[in-house]
Amino acid sequence: MSAADRVRGLGASAATAAVGLGFALGLGGCGGSGSSPRTSTVAVTGVTTTTTSTTRATSTHARTHHRPRVVHGPRVPTRQGVHINGTYLTVTILRVLTLTHTGSAALPGTRQVGVELRIANQAGTTYDSTASGDVSLVLSRGASEPLDIRRGPCQTQLVDFESIVSAGSVRSGCVAFSVPRSSRVIGVRFSPHSRPPGTLTWRTG
Repeated sequence: MSAADRVRGLGASAATAAVGLGFALGLGGCGGSGSSPRTSTVAVTGVTTTTTSTTRATSTHARTHHRPRVVHGPRVPTRQGVHINGTYLTVTILRVLTLTHTGSAALPGTRQVGVELRIANQAGTTYDSTASGDVSLVLSRGASEPLDIRRGPCQTQLVDFESIVSAGSVRSGCVAFSVPRSSRVIGVRFSPHSRPPGTLTWRTG
């Protein structure tokens, strides 16, 4: 065999080996999921073969669904009663009002809201608690915080109107709150002694 024939034979063998290796690499890239395209380059004695293996990428987009808050209970201003620790209370949420010119600066992004209520000790032992702890708001989003008010219909009293409510006594007052400006008040809760047992709920709409 001449020298030229040996060179041609070597070139053909190199090309055949490159194609075979490229095919094997292509098979190795199949079957995976979520992989990005891969490119392999093989050089054999002057012959370069490029193989590309592409697999389907699957992406999952998680969607978060925010369920609207629902309030179960009668509408304001229905009167409700609760027996708690030997005391029978009746509570009426009179109204929820927007507060202005309170003398207390509103925090950025918030507004001020008041809840007027009446509490009566119908029978039993003396009820002694705090209105700012017993009353809370249910908002369409976010949370509220009790607020001290210097003037107006919800001016904070020196003596809490829920302090030492004896049997036969009726008290009225107002509790102020700071709420996010973008939130709506959709309900009011009254929790005796600021605890979950016996909680009463009202809808505002």
